[in-house]
Amino acid sequence: MKVHYKLLTLAFLSIGLVAPTYSQTNFPQSPLTIVVPYGPGGGADIFARTIAPKMGEKLGQTIIVENKAGGGTAIAASDVTRAKPDGYRILLGDVSTFSTNTHLYQRLSYDPRDLTPITLAGRSPYLLLVNPKVHPQTSLKEFISSIQKAPTGTVNYGSAGNGGPSHLAAEMFVRGASVNLIHVPYKGSGPALPDLLAGNIGMMFMDYAPAKAQISGGKLRALAVTSTQPTPILPGIPTLASIYPGYEAWFWIALAAPKGTPTPIIDKIREAYIYAVNDPETRKTLVEVGIEPLQSTSLEMDTYVKSESVRLGRVIKEAGIQLD
Repeated sequence: MKVHYKLLTLAFLSIGLVAPTYSQTNFPQSPLTIVVPYGPGGGADIFARTIAPKMGEKLGQTIIVENKAGGGTAIAASDVTRAKPDGYRILLGDVSTFSTNTHLYQRLSYDPRDLTPITLAGRSPYLLLVNPKVHPQTSLKEFISSIQKAPTGTVNYGSAGNGGPSHLAAEMFVRGASVNLIHVPYKGSGPALPDLLAGNIGMMFMDYAPAKAQISGGKLRALAVTSTQPTPILPGIPTLASIYPGYEAWFWIALAAPKGTPTPIIDKIREAYIYAVNDPETRKTLVEVGIEPLQSTSLEMDTYVKSESVRLGRVIKEAGIQLD
């Protein structure tokens, strides 16, 4: 029998071309993992665990949430950039991951350019929270006056990580109020919260989600919000911008996949995310903990990430923050 080698070769090449398209069309075939760069209990973790069930419903697979805290989100980001670009391991990064770490570290363990944008996911303003037993003042102006008069080295504040967004929010406040405070960094809002409640740290910029119950119960007091407009979650709380014009700070998060992840897979994940945040119950849960759900194209996310890098990079440079 005469073998047509050229036809066989073409046939094998065709199989090679068709197979990836088939796998992309039928994605996913197994559970997906969303990697969160903070410990349990923080805003990013709450967000991921809230959207995961509905995303899984849309995709027809379970969504696993995995916490990988540390390194200013670099541990989680490094993990995802090194993952296979098949859509099964994605990152819920934040402003540090995408916009500020390149300004903070001379030697970063990952390159943000190795992450493919999927969509902006959500944002929350920070609240200036105080432990009332440490700072009994009931108004923002009284509190600022008190810490301005305090002896140097006697007032401390916590953050969710050195150089992280809550640290930068505090640094902008410190510079505006012309005060000298001691910074105590933690690996996320969740680990910092017990020390704030115990009075080991007296104040902290924190998103509403992890502190909601403590604010409602009177164990923590919100003195200001970092958005440009008052938040409907806590009506009557003034903005820092009302005292320091131009002040604005957000904790924002976004989904990304390893570089090289096929566009059809990126699109499927984005569609599942949009399905999740447009679900009335899911959206209600997020809004109730102070998270504003966002959605965007990959290009819109990339543009926003770059603009935040410029804005916050200026803050980091002026404050002289360097982590290595």
